Amino acid sequence: MAEINLRETIERARTAQGAQLENLLYHRSGEVLDALLGNPALREQHLLLLLSRKDLSREMLTAIAQKKQWMRSYSLKTAVLKHPKTPRHVALPLLRFIYLFDLVEIASAVGVAPDLKRLVEDTILAQREGLATGQRLALARRGTHRVAGGLLNDPDPRVIQAALQNPALTEQAVAAALQVEKGAAELTAAVAENARWKTRRGIKLALVRSRHLSLARFAAILPDLTLPDLDDLVDDPRVAPNIRSYVAKLAGTRKVRMKKKKV
Repeated sequence: MAEINLRETIERARTAQGAQLENLLYHRSGEVLDALLGNPALREQHLLLLLSRKDLSREMLTAIAQKKQWMRSYSLKTAVLKHPKTPRHVALPLLRFIYLFDLVEIASAVGVAPDLKRLVEDTILAQREGLATGQRLALARRGTHRVAGGLLNDPDPRVIQAALQNPALTEQAVAAALQVEKGAAELTAAVAENARWKTRRGIKLALVRSRHLSLARFAAILPDLTLPDLDDLVDDPRVAPNIRSYVAKLAGTRKVRMKKKKV
């Protein structure tokens, strides 16, 4: 009996209209949903409701994205991209049609697949050099931690400051930006003065490895570092030889003091 009812529902899904069609959009059977895709009464508003379901299969999302007449709709393109099960090969061709700040919204959406999120972030960052300052400022404030991190070495200090204030920004992103070989001197100064970041151990370790850090700030951070931290600095080729020599002497002094205390 259940099998007969399912077959009848599948047939009904191919021709249903109005409220009956809308009710079938929430049916649990994948076969019923597949039949709905062939219903000539299916409209954009129905597809948007269908795409709001997080339990759709990858196959169904692919089938929707392959319908050229449906993908002419900007709303349907973004809805497909926001779905957590959208396959990468389906998402990739759609990205070039999406406006910049809709890409930001997609990257920030809860449930977006990690590989798709990274792909969207890469698409955003690839556009940054051609953006106006106001757009870069908005991205720095609203972007994901990767987008904000990618703007930390922007040529405009205002963009750097905006990125440092982004609540999504992570310590790892800031530390990585400080280690960029051609990084902005403005970033080092901004981080060294920023109350949110300057007290964090990982940031201090990144700052002392920055070629833009002033000697005064370097000397101010050294007392906060552990002996193993100092030893790492001595062995780090990124640190200038004269600085490494100074740190080696400081580490040696600490070791002598530690031995005396043990005695």
